[in-house]
Parts: sequence; C-alpha cells; structure tokens
Amino acid sequence: MKKFIIAIAFLFVALVGVSAQDRQANVPLTVLISEPADGYTINIEYTEMLGEARFIYVTNRFTYDEDEAIKAVRERIISFTKEKGFFSYSYMRPTITKTDYSANKTYFYSFVLLQK
Repeated sequence: MKKFIIAIAFLFVALVGVSAQDRQANVPLTVLISEPADGYTINIEYTEMLGEARFIYVTNRFTYDEDEAIKAVRERIISFTKEKGFFSYSYMRPTITKTDYSANKTYFYSFVLLQK
C-alpha cells in the first residue's frame, strides 16, 4: 500500500512539473523596437499575442515639450497600427511622464491596445 501511495505521489509531482514547464513556454514574447529621430527617440515594446504596445518617447529633459511628445507618439501609433495589420487602437491607461534628473532625460509613456 505504501508503494502505491508513493507511486501516485511521484506521478503527481511529475505531472505538476510538466505543466509548469508548459506555462513558461506560453509566455508572450515582446519585441523591442528603437527608432531615433531628430532630438528624441521612440522605443516600442510590442507583445504580438496580446496586441499590446508601449510607446516610450525619450528626450533631453531641457528640450521636452509635452505637446510635441503627444504628437510624435500619436503619429507613430497610427503608422504602427497600419504596419502590423490592425484597424484601430485604444489607450489602455493614462500616459505617464517621468523625468530622470541624473541622466537629464524625460520619458513619456503611452500604453496602447491594438484591435483587429
């Protein structure tokens, strides 16, 4: 009887280990794209399986203009949506602006959900 219980426990542990490996294999891959422009850079973190993208506008904190950042990111979102074959997009949450004073950089984050 003890051998039977030990065999069942061993089989249970083996199945749990296999299912944990399967879950790790299903982690969505994120593509990182960096596009330098005149005075700023737009970094795109795109997860294809989820249809989610994060657009990060990076510039010198002394030359940062929020209206310019919004315009540049919006134009890139529209062109990115067309490039990837999506028909529309929506913002997942409000934009975030962060300033790194030690590196003299300002980061403008925009979170987008792409829809087919």
